[in-house]
Amino acid sequence: MKLNGTHKFKASSTAVYNAILNPSILQTCIPGCDSVEYLDANRIKANISTPLPGLKGPYGVVISVQQTAPNQLILRVQRKGTGGSVDATSNISISDEGDGSLLSYDAQADLDGPIAIVNNPIGQGITKNSLGAFFKNLDSAISK
Repeated sequence: MKLNGTHKFKASSTAVYNAILNPSILQTCIPGCDSVEYLDANRIKANISTPLPGLKGPYGVVISVQQTAPNQLILRVQRKGTGGSVDATSNISISDEGDGSLLSYDAQADLDGPIAIVNNPIGQGITKNSLGAFFKNLDSAISK
């Protein structure tokens, strides 16, 4: 499954970058997220429940983070277990633009098992809605 797009933020690229790496902000912004914590400097663990029938969870997801502050992030999720397996990489760039910043993302996810249901029109719609909610929540959290 491929996902890509952009989101315009009212905040600076530095504020967006820092918010994406802040566990307490992430927990409030990720739909279905119960907790977020750093395992070490390069790995974040999130416990997430999904709205997908038969895959509600919760699931522990470890996200490896490669950073080039304050404009580039590479996030990688590798998970095997209940619900199937996920191997996903998202390349994120954030640039200042006029009265805010622009976040661009390009993601590729290889899914196997029950979670592969996401790679159909209904699952992709849920994924895009969740991503839209995340960006809206993040924009709101940054502006507080």
